[in-house]
Amino acid sequence: MKGDRWELKGWLEDRQDQIAHHWRSEIRAREDRRGDGGDGFLGGFLDDLLHFLSACLGSQKDVGELIWQQATYLYGSLALQRGLAAGEVVEELQLLRTVILRLLLETPPAKLEDQRFQRDFLILNKALDQGVVRATIAYVDDLFFAHLQGSGVPESLTADVEEEMGRQLETFRKELNLLEPSPPYHEKPHGEG
Repeated sequence: MKGDRWELKGWLEDRQDQIAHHWRSEIRAREDRRGDGGDGFLGGFLDDLLHFLSACLGSQKDVGELIWQQATYLYGSLALQRGLAAGEVVEELQLLRTVILRLLLETPPAKLEDQRFQRDFLILNKALDQGVVRATIAYVDDLFFAHLQGSGVPESLTADVEEEMGRQLETFRKELNLLEPSPPYHEKPHGEG
């Protein structure tokens, strides 16, 4: 396996702060209309989602994809707690795709035409699609149970809910830290010349 195998993963990791900044800005602009700032717990959650998304690429992508799906399911639950409409959680995850695509066009990796890069790009798009699906399922599931349990109105985002979601995110981060990190996209793994 060549060192450029994880070029897209490395590109995402190198630009994680930039992607997060743009994504949070887009969400913050929408949240401001409702009087919510989009920082704090939500900002940390968005950062985690980006970290989990890049884990969908590379040698341990199966574990990364599982964590991404679990985290986006949790994000769908958070969207309901935040008072979003069903389509808004979809829009927020689509904003992430837009930010990534915009940056890819502005600063493409060196080997954009490479078959392995294109395969990883398709994997990234599939992960984003699966994230939208999982978040939507969580949103609808939680809304159904809120109606089933009586009030019909989902609970708001409380400190207890934030704490529980924070514990789950911490578990996901710990699982990813156990994975062997992939080499940076511009370096070759040891033993390859």
